Amino acid sequence: MNKSLIFSWAIPGVAAIAVAGLLLARQWSAPTADFVEAAAEAESGSGAATTTADLVDISAVRVDARTLRVTLQIAGDWHVNANPASLDFLIPTVLSVSAAAPVPLTVDYPAGREIDSALGDAPWRIYDDGSVITANLGEPDSRSRLTAEVHVQACHDSGRCLPPDTIRTRVIAP
Repeated sequence: MNKSLIFSWAIPGVAAIAVAGLLLARQWSAPTADFVEAAAEAESGSGAATTTADLVDISAVRVDARTLRVTLQIAGDWHVNANPASLDFLIPTVLSVSAAAPVPLTVDYPAGREIDSALGDAPWRIYDDGSVITANLGEPDSRSRLTAEVHVQACHDSGRCLPPDTIRTRVIAP
């Protein structure tokens, strides 16, 4: 009776599992190079962001009646171009301030940090997390609520750049 049980249930069961495994293996396709690259980019964080505004934020503090300090907060392995930009096709970081109308100001852009160019030419100047831009307000009106705007383009250190965005925030009074 034991031989009968083995031949009637166990062998057909093992055969069915083997056939199912072969069919599954035949339908499975190996990951393509594009999929592997996209997965690696997503893991590094550079693939998750879709806009510059996802990666860059600013804080603006009025130090005194005429001085404004804007701090860039930039995510992980990302940066923005310095002002002036190192090459004509790079989009520089530009600060503006407004109340009811644009406020005249003189901006003191920092030199930025040098990185190797993706094109192999001269190094590029960039701003990364914590960079501070200082501005002197022309005709301050202490009653007006000021808004700081920074026009920036986020670029990943690997060379991928996102479309530029304008990031806005209220200026905090001293």
